[in-house]
Amino acid sequence: MGRRFLWFRGRPGKLFVGHRAEPLLAAILADIRRFQSLEDRLDLLHDLGPPLRDTVDQHNRALDHLRAIVRAGRRTGTLPRLKDAVLEVEGDDISAEWFALVVTVVTGARGPLPLGFMLDLVRELRDLPREFGERAVSLYVAERRADGRPVDTGPLPYVLQRLYDARVDGDNPTARRTDLLRFLVLLHEEAVEWGEGDRIGRLLARLPARDTAVREIAAHPATAWTAAAGRQVVIQIRVQEEEPYGPVDDDVRYTRRHYRLRGFYYVGADGAPYEFGGSTDPTELFTGAELECRGKEFLLAWKEPAEVGRGAHRRYEFLLPDSLLGYPAERWPSGSAGVPLSLNCLVVVRSLMRYDDISIHDRWTDRWSALDQDCTPGDALARIGWISPGADSVDNSRYKEWSCPNGKYPPLRLGSRADLEAWLRRHADLACLGLGAPYDPLDELMLGAVRDALFYDGIPVMVWRRDGGDPGLLLEALRDGRPPALLAELPHSVLETRQQRRHDDESVGHNITLLWDDPTLVFPNQFSPMTGMRAAGEGAA
Repeated sequence: MGRRFLWFRGRPGKLFVGHRAEPLLAAILADIRRFQSLEDRLDLLHDLGPPLRDTVDQHNRALDHLRAIVRAGRRTGTLPRLKDAVLEVEGDDISAEWFALVVTVVTGARGPLPLGFMLDLVRELRDLPREFGERAVSLYVAERRADGRPVDTGPLPYVLQRLYDARVDGDNPTARRTDLLRFLVLLHEEAVEWGEGDRIGRLLARLPARDTAVREIAAHPATAWTAAAGRQVVIQIRVQEEEPYGPVDDDVRYTRRHYRLRGFYYVGADGAPYEFGGSTDPTELFTGAELECRGKEFLLAWKEPAEVGRGAHRRYEFLLPDSLLGYPAERWPSGSAGVPLSLNCLVVVRSLMRYDDISIHDRWTDRWSALDQDCTPGDALARIGWISPGADSVDNSRYKEWSCPNGKYPPLRLGSRADLEAWLRRHADLACLGLGAPYDPLDELMLGAVRDALFYDGIPVMVWRRDGGDPGLLLEALRDGRPPALLAELPHSVLETRQQRRHDDESVGHNITLLWDDPTLVFPNQFSPMTGMRAAGEGAA
């Protein structure tokens, strides 16, 4: 008798709260369109069989009938069977996941947070738009991967269920609670962004004194982002050239070529490997004449990396074929407001062909190692080596006196591609190439020189003016904004220059191409960790 009394004494609280959960469970089921039909509700009961089927009074009003089903399920101990049946028939509906979460909380073993707290949390979260929580889930999954403890991803209620119902770690019995609280902090941060911070903040403030740190974060949401200060998000957009009718000549303009777009993004932190975050399926094939329109549509539709990148250091990388290396991708908008990417974050281009061809990565890595090796901070722009076509190497009808700024390396005026080979051999520490003339697929000499510098000599960084203006003015603009003390700072200097005179389409900042090809962010398997960006001069990890 005493045993019975002791067992029951530990259960009334859970039984009472479980009774309070019945209206919530019924309301969740009522959100599933199928269960508005009496016929479908009766089919569900038939599949469940006795004793649940035999103890439910029939109601024509959906919510009343669903309350009776939930009440009978709780009293007969068949809520888990009901949960499994709902997931089987409506597993793609997020309401089915919410139902599974609440049933797990009510019927499962004691969880890391109080049952009443979890029910109130579900009520608050279900009042928010269905897309709420997507960013928190992405961030948390990336954090766990980087920590070597991957967790299954899915909709918000699914992740909450996995964390609430996780196994207890014998070596770290508090891990379940810590993990769930960390995820709730990310949800609170996202709620603050939505203007709904009070919803979760009030709940976090109810936690016991041992969770003071979480309560302080809830009370001061701005401090929550300090933990994210070292987060890095790399967003790659690959423009893949595919010709349905066979190869085309080099002099065919990009507007007459065919492309697909595909996106990948990666999340990392200072000193930690980058992890694959997500990707898109390839778009349908389109012509280069549609590239700007298709690109804008692509960015507006692909919101996930932008959400994950809030509060982090973002870098957009456009991996481009040879025909597009000079394309002004940084002018694509970052959102529906139409603000160009170049005004909000770092934007660089990369050589898609070199990225994909691992057989030529060794020279590339060697040149990257030399980027700032043994260099004291100073005028890094003086360590750009400049090349331009010479008067005898181009059609005189198109020739102009291209400027070639002086610096550490004597400028090279190309007469042939062999000139570049000899020049780069003499300057083994040269890692950044400046083009005194714009890269143009119609100029065979410059096109060949850039290809050789990429594929044979491994030059990782190049910069030029697309408008053909004086490159000396480009250097002046970079020095006037945020002059780089090291070449590793060049992307930030270019960002600052692009932000200057933002409404003047003719400004130097609107006509810069920065090819920034970091070989430490290259790996053959897109679903494996990246080594992460290394400091200049350190080379590949």
